[in-house]
Amino acid sequence: MKKLLPLAAFVILSPLALPLLRSEVAAQAPKVQQPAPQAEAEAEAQSLEVRVGALEKELAAQKQSNEQMRTLLEQTLAYLDKQAKAATAQLAVLDEAEKQGFAVGENWKSRETLLAGMRAQLQGQLGVPKLPPPPPAPKPAPPMRKRP
Repeated sequence: MKKLLPLAAFVILSPLALPLLRSEVAAQAPKVQQPAPQAEAEAEAQSLEVRVGALEKELAAQKQSNEQMRTLLEQTLAYLDKQAKAATAQLAVLDEAEKQGFAVGENWKSRETLLAGMRAQLQGQLGVPKLPPPPPAPKPAPPMRKRP
């Protein structure tokens, strides 16, 4: 009987001691925090999506501004081209007036000076810059596939 007493005590007390041992082992074991890094990754992904959205809006606004500036530039160059064509026509008129005797007669030197000044002014209007062709439209990026 004396040999059975410690065995009986062990069998009776082991269910009571087992939960205590489990809690101590759980307290000593390193805790694995799976959800926290995943939550951080999701928050970072959302932050990146917000930043990408803001950058896309900014890019669209910049593209619109560039298109408006190009339109204004095209209008300005069209105006300058018309001025250059008018200057060429005016030069032809000055040459014809000179052939018809505009600079002949009394005080002819002043009329020659006037013609020379008008020619110089009109020659300055002839060098109109040309607009380079617009760059080709960029190819759209392939759609992104979602990770499984």
